[in-house]
Amino acid sequence: APPQISTTMSVHDDVHALHKAMKGLGTDDATLIDIVTSRSNIDLSVHIAKEYHAKHGRTLIKDIEGDTSGDYKALLVGLVTYRPKYIADYVHKAIAGLGTDEKALIDVLVFATNAELTEASRIYHEEHKKTMLHDVEGDTSGNFKQALKYIIECKRSENPVVDPHSAMHHAKEIYEKGEGRMGTNDDFFIHFFTHHSHAHIAEVNRLYREQRGHDLAKAVEKECSGDYKDLLLAISLGRNRFWATRIHHAIKGLGTNDALLKRAFILSDKSQLKNIAHTYHEIYLHHLEGDIKGDTSGNYQKTLLGLLH
Repeated sequence: APPQISTTMSVHDDVHALHKAMKGLGTDDATLIDIVTSRSNIDLSVHIAKEYHAKHGRTLIKDIEGDTSGDYKALLVGLVTYRPKYIADYVHKAIAGLGTDEKALIDVLVFATNAELTEASRIYHEEHKKTMLHDVEGDTSGNFKQALKYIIECKRSENPVVDPHSAMHHAKEIYEKGEGRMGTNDDFFIHFFTHHSHAHIAEVNRLYREQRGHDLAKAVEKECSGDYKDLLLAISLGRNRFWATRIHHAIKGLGTNDALLKRAFILSDKSQLKNIAHTYHEIYLHHLEGDIKGDTSGNYQKTLLGLLH
């Protein structure tokens, strides 16, 4: 569903409350967290941010940065950043300098909508004078590079209606081009996972499991390798399972991968986070909320929990 557009009145109220929460000495963190965790990214990054700047002559992001710190600050800033800009910035960060953060590229690109990718590419070009595709291609190679190219070029269908005959055909074909032969037809795998809608892939996955006794993820694990495997694996799992496993990876064991945890929460809307939390419980038999409480603290924790409610 399209993001809910706030009424002028509620935008005005939010701007007033946010300014009041951060002006002078001290910060009203409860108000700050309440507003940021209960508004859509479009409302925060476009409507509220625009009026905030017009009314106070400062950007909402700058004021948040001046009033907060650490992971709490980074999480709030990510949440109030226009999502396509967040994607463009993260892609640049993932490929800047020596080495490439391939997992971050997968995180920010795989489940972005075509509209977000188009806008992220425009922002990237505006800020870096090179295209996002050019820079990603320069930093990656082989099948991984080809799959990312199709994603950035918005080749994926976003048709929510699944054709059962087509899904049945693909469930059979993906076996014939992968597990059912010697060697893998990578061109087919890349095209299938980057051109078809997530809804279509989910239905093919269901049929594949019915026919073969295991899902597409297992087929990908057997047939592919490296970053290319990780990319196709992400797509084959679907948004909810992918982010549930990524969040679990961020908080399991000693220490927390806060960069990954923040990324997961910033790139998911509240309704998506509810679904991810439900899937998390299905897989790990733990409540995500409880695991977040056990691994984080302070206002950072309160913000994460606010996004889950």
